[in-house]
Amino acid sequence: MPTRGRPPWVWFAAAAVVIALAVVVVVRLRGPELVDVGPPASRVTIAGELTLEPASPIAGGMVAARATLSADRDITLTRLTVKVRDESGTSHDFPALENVTLGTEARELVLRRRFDTQGTYTYYLTYQLAGEWVDLPPWQQVTVS
Repeated sequence: MPTRGRPPWVWFAAAAVVIALAVVVVVRLRGPELVDVGPPASRVTIAGELTLEPASPIAGGMVAARATLSADRDITLTRLTVKVRDESGTSHDFPALENVTLGTEARELVLRRRFDTQGTYTYYLTYQLAGEWVDLPPWQQVTVS
């Protein structure tokens, strides 16, 4: 006995097409897979100013290095110091600060030391993070008289 209308396989094919389209639409509407991306721990941007007080120190007198610093995000530096070299390259660094926390708002840090010998010294800010030391320009000079 002949059946009226379409054969059953047409209905099965149509149903398969509708299901496939529904899957494609759901996948497209869901959007891409999101992957957490954070800033690399070892790459931080630090900005600020470094000054010495007094600007013209006298041998044997106390000198304060004032660093006003901020970072692009909250971070704790393992160590921070002002490296100082005399004309022969000998080190006269300020004592290091440990576990220095910086954030997006400026923070003032003060390090102190004496320079017992007259001469011209080059100084700059440096910090340690993840075991590596990073020197921050500019390299500045001061003359101790």
